Amino acid sequence: MCTNADAIIILWKKSEVNYLANDTVQIKIFDGFNVYYQKDAYSFVYADFYDAEKLVDGLTDYIFDEDNLLNYAKRASKIPFTGDEKQYAKLYNNISIFLNEKLELLTVGDINEEIETVLGEEYHLIDDNGNLLVQNDKVGKIGEYIFHILLTKFFELDCILPKFRCTTDRNMSVFGIDTLFLDTSNKIIYFGESKFSKDINNGIILANRSLENYEQQIREEYRIVLADEDAFKLSREFEEIFGEAKQLCISFQKLIEIADIKTIGVPIFIAHGNGKGKNSPEHYINELLDKITKKNFFGLNVSYIFISLPVIDKNRFVEVAIKKAVMKQDEYQRRAI
Repeated sequence: MCTNADAIIILWKKSEVNYLANDTVQIKIFDGFNVYYQKDAYSFVYADFYDAEKLVDGLTDYIFDEDNLLNYAKRASKIPFTGDEKQYAKLYNNISIFLNEKLELLTVGDINEEIETVLGEEYHLIDDNGNLLVQNDKVGKIGEYIFHILLTKFFELDCILPKFRCTTDRNMSVFGIDTLFLDTSNKIIYFGESKFSKDINNGIILANRSLENYEQQIREEYRIVLADEDAFKLSREFEEIFGEAKQLCISFQKLIEIADIKTIGVPIFIAHGNGKGKNSPEHYINELLDKITKKNFFGLNVSYIFISLPVIDKNRFVEVAIKKAVMKQDEYQRRAI
């Protein structure tokens, strides 16, 4: 399990690695991916990295694979797809998450010029009484879903709570915690951040902006989600490790003290286009390591995981993903009870 990795690049699968000239690069096979890694940097490389249509087609097929969809919102990938009617009903419900018609406009306050420029490139902005409104549409949901797949299947972390169950809570911030996972063996809670941007630099700028007040976001996450036994059913693994201490604590700071927490995890996922020029996996690794500002929170050690998913063209990727989701939804509806 790679929970101490500092940089990870997610692509897909590649049979040749001649542009990765470093002799120390090692390879492992994972779930249709060739995983290239050196020290703390990992690269999952797609066979047609520079062919936008083939990359998008293959990657969207993978993320909407029935096994992945069936286990979305589950604690781990444990349910095999067998094709019975009940499973088609579950598949229909899960795929429908990405196809809601209502787009939600959320206010973003206290932004500097750089953040405003990036948001203007990434989202549809509306000036309403001096407020900047960001369209919180399907793009973020797809990014969080891929993030969920990778944390569950590759990193073998346990999902504490699928975050789509929290999306109707008006207290959740537009820049709030996107995933809640647990390294059960090491008793580390992971508070994840997901971005989907036109290029990696935009994603890094938005990630750094989120990290500026991440300690406060973790406090709120504990208050709204982790400590509220009546609102959400958290994973059995989380309750076994932290349940008794949680009953004594009204704040995350107290949980740290009572449960003797030494480390928390912060995985950061950036799905992104290639931007100007055709960059290599090594370039993306260096960007993540050089430009994301690591911070400590609550005086604890922080185990960072940096994840980059190059999709070549963000808009094209989302377009193909939504079309495939519609087709699958129609199929599942026909097959369900």
